Amino acid sequence: MGRKNDAAQALLELYALELPAEQLVPAVLEALHAIVPSARNLFDWTDEQGQLLHYYVEGPVDEAIAKLYFAEFHNRREAEAMPVFQSLRSLPAGVRSADELDHAGFHRSALYHEIWRPQGFHTRLEGVLRGSRGQLLGSLVLYRGPHDPSFSRDDERRLALLLPGLAAALEACAAPAQTRPLVPSPEPPQTLLITPDGELLHASHAAMRLLMLADGGLSARTLARPPMQLADGLLSRVLARLRAASPPDRLAPVADVTLQHDGPFGCIQASAQWLAPVGQREPPTMAQVVLARLEAHSVALARALRTLPLTAGQRAVCRELYTGRPQGEIAHRLGVAQATVVDHIRKVYRALQVSSVLDLRQRIDQQVGHLGLQAEAG
Repeated sequence: MGRKNDAAQALLELYALELPAEQLVPAVLEALHAIVPSARNLFDWTDEQGQLLHYYVEGPVDEAIAKLYFAEFHNRREAEAMPVFQSLRSLPAGVRSADELDHAGFHRSALYHEIWRPQGFHTRLEGVLRGSRGQLLGSLVLYRGPHDPSFSRDDERRLALLLPGLAAALEACAAPAQTRPLVPSPEPPQTLLITPDGELLHASHAAMRLLMLADGGLSARTLARPPMQLADGLLSRVLARLRAASPPDRLAPVADVTLQHDGPFGCIQASAQWLAPVGQREPPTMAQVVLARLEAHSVALARALRTLPLTAGQRAVCRELYTGRPQGEIAHRLGVAQATVVDHIRKVYRALQVSSVLDLRQRIDQQVGHLGLQAEAG
């Protein structure tokens, strides 16, 4: 239970970062795994009438499945197996039990076999979020796979306790804004291959997802747009910049060209270079574009602190030390005695095997970088 409580406290710390809503949600979905284990998490943004605006899902997006869902099932054929999406507008805030869909009838449905099963979804636990005026904000969905255990009543209770705080945080930080400084997110970089004329030849499994996030989120609108037009034509712009820096009919190599696109889900960085046939002195036949999502350093810092062997109280003091605050100010900000802060610092130093604030900062920065390298290797 102690670990679950520490994980819940870490979630509250994310709420306190006052991030834009679209940058808070990915961080919350990631941290939620430590409280209610799941295979993948998803968040749907809706208007007050239950119309889906856009959504964010962890992991790759199969475009064909997503398009099929919007074309045939969304608020239509899904009624054969479950309440339609738009029924959210009439539901109270709180948890929808996994039992609602965890039965043989649903698992025989077209929705399950054509939409859920190909994505590894088998059962779901859903939280309906409403704001301070009772207005619908969206839904948080946790999925488990066919070989995972079913969601329990304890899982439902833990999720229910977290929903009011998330709803309040989403209301408090609804205005979009870009957060600086930025660091690479845990999502692995994605690669696309494009001809000099702008024809998209190949894309890695999650490249389209990053482009759609850069365009404002996953939705029927972004799924229908040509990739070269997404995110204000990010791919077209980086290709044009590459052509200008080194026309493709020249043989001399040039350095990468890099552009950044700021969107509600953070910054997408696109780096491009020409690729030429191996062993032949011929003009390049295609450009390689690498996409990477950057996130707020405050999110990366929170993730790094969660992975360290610290209690919630020690983590809070550690974060304040990292920002350079003196012990007296830390005590005031956290509402504890200065002796408590001193005791936490002593235990933090021992746990992390450091002996000064400078060592502590280096240790935490090392952890931030280590997690980033792990993500790239993954």
